[in-house]
Amino acid sequence: MSGRPVQLPHVCCPACGGRAFARSVGKKSLVYREVYYHCRNPDACGHQFVVSMEAIRTTRPSRFPMPRHKLPLTQWHSAANDRAANDDGPPSEPDTAAITP
Repeated sequence: MSGRPVQLPHVCCPACGGRAFARSVGKKSLVYREVYYHCRNPDACGHQFVVSMEAIRTTRPSRFPMPRHKLPLTQWHSAANDRAANDDGPPSEPDTAAITP
């Protein structure tokens, strides 16, 4: 442990779309936590909400595994291209018909 405070990312407020920041973390288990967020919209939205965080899979096994908290192992891969609908497959060849002079 480094002794530094944990910095959680900001998220968008579901009410107004402004930036919301984590105010506190409630620990429920080793693999699940609830994070309490407050909207910081300058127009005083004031919305407060809870975001859940859950460890769902492993992309690289631990050198010190805890058998009682075994997560499924999956392969980590970067996006094949910028089209989200087909990011699970290899990059497609460019459409040469669309590039006619």
